[in-house]
This record gives sequence, structure tokens and C-alpha cells, in this order.
Amino acid sequence: MVVIDTKFLMLMLGLKARKDPPGQSVDRLEDRIEKLLQDLDSESERLIVPTPVLAEFLILAGKDSSAYLEKLGSMKNILIKPFDEMAAIDLAAVEVDDRAKGDKRGGSAGDWTKVRFDRQIVHIAKTNRAKRIYSDDKDIARFAAKLGIEVLGTGDLDLPAAKQINMEYEGGGEKG
Repeated sequence: MVVIDTKFLMLMLGLKARKDPPGQSVDRLEDRIEKLLQDLDSESERLIVPTPVLAEFLILAGKDSSAYLEKLGSMKNILIKPFDEMAAIDLAAVEVDDRAKGDKRGGSAGDWTKVRFDRQIVHIAKTNRAKRIYSDDKDIARFAAKLGIEVLGTGDLDLPAAKQINMEYEGGGEKG
């Protein structure tokens, strides 16, 4: 199982993702996402959408949220997973440890609400034994690394193999 964050969910469902920060644009992003989906499908990989991700996504989808919920419900490889009792216990243990070290934010400089959401996403991944999180969020990557969970961003995704193109030339023949 793998976990996807809001940006990946938006890209996968064709909802226009927010602009990347300067210097972080990814070449052929749509091709990379398409290849990721093909690879995950060929591996029969299940994709976890944590409920904090779902909430953020539905807010961004606005009036189209019902249609996206219906689409998500029809996708056999998507699992919506809540921040449940086990994830809460797991997160609390980590945060208590961070507070004892004098760093309740766990190394994040983000606002407290974002820190809590990011931690919830990571602990949903951990308690559901996800092997990877797909996210460009540096805080999610930092929290996941502490728990031994791999994080891949959009720039880490493979490009699909080049396609052979046949070109017709004058004279009716094909070269290529």
C-alpha cells in the first residue's frame, strides 16, 4: 500500500494543482503521473487517501466535490483511511518524544495546524503499513523519514519510455 497527498490526488483526478513554488516545476508532470498510475495498477497496488487529504481535496474541488467523491468511490484501488485510534496513539507517542526534546513541531517551521495535518497523514500511512508516501511536502517527508517511510515527490517519478513515432514522407513511404 502507498499513500498519496492532496497534490497527487488532484493530479491523478485531473483537478488543476496549485502552482509549484518557483524553481520546483517538474518537466512532463502529466506523463509522470500517468506512468505512476500505470505502474501502481500493474502492481495491483492499493492507494490510501488519508481523511485529512480527502478533506483538503474536497475543499479545493468546491462545487465539483460530489462528482469527485463518486469517481473516488468507483476506483477499486483507492482506500479512504481515517485518522483512527491507532494512528492517534502512535502520533501522540512521537509528539511526546519531540516535546521532551524541546521541539513539539518535530523540526517543522510550519504553522501548528499544518504540522498536525501532516503528522496525521504520516501516521495514517504508518498504521496502515504503507511502504511509501507520494508527496512534495517537505514536512511530510521529514516526519515520514523519522518513521522509516519512503517519500517520493513529483520530480522523483519516472518518465514513461519514449514512444516510437512513424513519420510519412513524400513518396508515400514511411521512415523511422
